[in-house]
Amino acid sequence: QEVQRVIQTMQSELFRIRKNRLFWVCLALAAFFVFALALTFYHNSVDAMLPAISLVSFTEFLFSDYSLIFPLTLFLCLYFTEDFHTGTYSIALSKGTSRVHLFFGKLLASWIGVLFFLFVCFGVAYLSILIMGASRYDIDYSFSAIGAFLLLQCLCFLGYTAFLNLLSYLLRHRIIVTIAAFFLLGVLYLYLTKISTALDMDYSLYKYWVVGLSHSLQINTFGENLMPILITLVVYLFLPTAVSFSLFQRLDLRGLERR
Repeated sequence: QEVQRVIQTMQSELFRIRKNRLFWVCLALAAFFVFALALTFYHNSVDAMLPAISLVSFTEFLFSDYSLIFPLTLFLCLYFTEDFHTGTYSIALSKGTSRVHLFFGKLLASWIGVLFFLFVCFGVAYLSILIMGASRYDIDYSFSAIGAFLLLQCLCFLGYTAFLNLLSYLLRHRIIVTIAAFFLLGVLYLYLTKISTALDMDYSLYKYWVVGLSHSLQINTFGENLMPILITLVVYLFLPTAVSFSLFQRLDLRGLERR
């Protein structure tokens, strides 16, 4: 019974995502970005006169900037704060929907939306590079290695989604949440490019926190660091979710609506 109600809430949220124009705009923007990355990788291969196009190297290159993260962050920040902005939470509670159903239904729907977002972008990226490269080059690939790497990336994007959900419950205002999220991405960029080198940090986000700039994480060698990566991902997924749920249980949603 409880699971069924969560599923019903999730289906309702998925319908909202499907009808959300911003989701499709952000998806189209991200698809354009990954197409540009495929085009750049192809021309780099031509300029380097490589004998074959490596899908392994292309997969690493696909996560070498914020092409996927920026559009996704914009959508998620506005999606998670929309119910605070419109007062939907208080309406749902007045109809007898429990906070557990609201919380997990919305989070699961966001995870499914993010996976759909990623799969479409991956499809555009690999289809683009194959169409451009197949006529002139041999294609070098390893399905198992690429699949494992993409799985880790997807899990990390789900963790990133849980973190933005937490940020939304902490700050609640859509503009403040969006600004804070992009500010933190800027701090992350500085960490990855400047701060960690300057401070000689051993715990590398290049290796273990692989959303975004992860071109230092090599597909053929990430198995050597698999245990720290998995531990980080477990914490990354469950800690923000647990803290978010605790906050959501304590929020005076009707009071927020009155203010």
